[in-house]
This record gives sequence, structure tokens and C-alpha cells, in this order.
Amino acid sequence: MIEIIEKKYCTGCEACLNVCPHAAIMMVRDHEGFDYPSIYSDKCVDCGLCVKVCPVLHYEDIADKRKIYNDVQKAIAAKTNCEEWRRVSSSGGVFPAIANYILEHGGVVAGAAFDEHFDVHHVIINDKKDLIKVQASKYAQSRIKYIYKEIKKYLTDGRLVLFTGMACQIEGLKSYLRKEYSNLYTADLICMGIPSPGVWRGYLDTTFQGESIRHVNFKDKTYGWRVFALRIETDRRSFLQKRFDNAFFQCMLKTYSLRPSCFNCPFKKEERLSDFTLADCWGTVEEVPQLDDDKGLSSVIVHSSKGWRLWEELAPWLDTEEVTLASIVAHNENLVRNRQGSACRDEFYKLFSRSPQKALAWCGCNLQSGKWLRNKLLIKRVLKKIVGR
Repeated sequence: MIEIIEKKYCTGCEACLNVCPHAAIMMVRDHEGFDYPSIYSDKCVDCGLCVKVCPVLHYEDIADKRKIYNDVQKAIAAKTNCEEWRRVSSSGGVFPAIANYILEHGGVVAGAAFDEHFDVHHVIINDKKDLIKVQASKYAQSRIKYIYKEIKKYLTDGRLVLFTGMACQIEGLKSYLRKEYSNLYTADLICMGIPSPGVWRGYLDTTFQGESIRHVNFKDKTYGWRVFALRIETDRRSFLQKRFDNAFFQCMLKTYSLRPSCFNCPFKKEERLSDFTLADCWGTVEEVPQLDDDKGLSSVIVHSSKGWRLWEELAPWLDTEEVTLASIVAHNENLVRNRQGSACRDEFYKLFSRSPQKALAWCGCNLQSGKWLRNKLLIKRVLKKIVGR
């Protein structure tokens, strides 16, 4: 049976939950607000399937497969020419273009969505009217639950499937499936790490206590695409706060709320098991100023030949320019580099377990640190421009 010896190794991908034929695994939330597998010993028959599908335990075993899969590695700056798609999207609207193609060809799309309480979980959609549910960034780890099982059924029925998620979730899905499907397309996102759903829940409950939340947008573009802000609409007010001034974002940017495994993530590589990697086109935008209007621009890495064939079908919906992979890596270091955890992280969670409100206030009380980080990022961008000359 699978055992969590050290939490820094478990990504919470839920492949083990999906593969267990005896329903002997459940996901249990810890004091940091993350979910980990726990075994019902009375149901477990020690079949070992959960161990076999763990992508972290077998990461090195599929290193050659990962190299073979990355036979294209094209780097592109792109934005959709559909203004509505881009308005709703966090970046350049590439994801809805891919998803729309899959749906138009009778397929289904799996992605992260809010439930009625604004917690994040993966859902499967098969209608274009539901596309908005899985658009835009969700800065809390999404519960997979039994989505992998549902996806396998669609695949065996011959339906096209697009699965989007973090790199660890792509690896979890493919480990669970244990074979390649020509009708499966996957897209991962460049991330600094996955924030705690428990901290997100604590933020909502303390900041909007007694209010009915109606809408959340983590990357509202009111101030422009580069200066995104958290927008929350309730029955009483419209809340809008820039990321460097917001306590929840401060928890993430200071790495307090990131999952322990994110500091040791083995999947932060240029070579991935996904067909596409999507991100904001930070920095690289300077190579393609003709595409930049501050409404959102995406960096795209097409890894596989299968992904490239699909990409060529998207030409009617996209404005694109090829860029270098090196430029994407230079301006999106989270593609290949793990963050170092803060020395204050344990202190934050000790306080959070007693009082989420006090912990969030402590995290966000010195907003000068947010301004310092903003200035640090600006200085890094300027230095890269100077060095690149």
C-alpha cells in the first residue's frame, strides 16, 4: 500500500485514489489545508496498484518516455482573435481556442472550476456554453476526485479528451492510464507552486464573513493584464485588490501557502508529458511588440508532434509568432526552477491553525514587502533586458 513517509513527496494528484479497485483510499485534509491519501486498512488487500501509479515514485522510470514524447518543443507567443475568450481568460485566451476545437469535434474538456462554495475541483464539460467554468486561473489546488476514471471511459469510447491542469496532475493522469491514447490531449500550466485550498477557504470565510459570494476572478484585468488583481463580487459589494496589496496573494508570493511537494517538484522541466504548456508571456512580449495590447498574451510550448498537428488546426482563432524556448524559460523561471520555502512558513501555519484571520492579517500586514517584491521583479526584468542587448 502507498504510504506518505514525507509530505514533501506527495503532490496530491489522486492517481492512487482513482486506481484503487476496493475503494480503500480516501483523501484527508491536513492542518495546512492540503489533501493526502489515507488507507482504510480493513479494505486494503495490498494489491500494490496505488504504488504502481504514483508518478513521484516512478518519475525516473519514465525519463526516456518523457524525452521521446517531447519531439517538437516549439515556443510560441499567441493570443486569440476572439475578444470575449481573451477577456475572460487570464492570459491570451489560448486555452479556450484549444478547448473549443475539442468540443466542436465531439470531445470533452476537463479542467478546474469553482463549485457553489467557490472551492476548486476538476469537472468535465461537453458543451461550449460551459467553457467559461474552466477558463481563468484558480489559485488553489483543485480536487481531482474520480475525474481520471471518467476520462478513461471517454477515451475507451473513442471521444476526444482535453485535460488541463498542473504538471503533477498531468503526470498523475498518465500514470493512472498506464498507456498512451491518441485521442487524449493535455495542457499544463507553468506554476510557482500550488496554494492551499484550506488557506483559500480561510481567506474567503474571514474576509467575506456573512456575505454571499457570487463571482471570483483571480486575475482581473481592470488595471491591465500585467497588473492583475483579485476581484470578488458579493451580495453587498464589489471587491478589487491588486495582487501585491492582497493578503491571500501575499501568502502565495511569500511561499507560505504552497504545498510542501512544490519545493521539491520533479516535474519542473522543459520536457513534459503534456502536449502543451501554457503561461503568461512575461518578458518574451518584448520580442513580439506587435501582439501586445496589455489585454493578455500567452507563452505556449508545444511539446509533441500530436500537439503540433492540433496546433496547426487552430490557426483561424489565433494570432501567433514563434519565439525562442530560451526566452520563455528566462522570463518564466517557474518552468524549471523550484521555489525555496520561507523560514516563516511553519510559523504561519501554527497561527493559521489557531486563527485563520490572524494568520492572514500577519501575512498581509506588511504590504511594503509586497511592494518590495514588485520592485524586485521590475529590477530583474530590466537587468535581463540589459544583459540581453
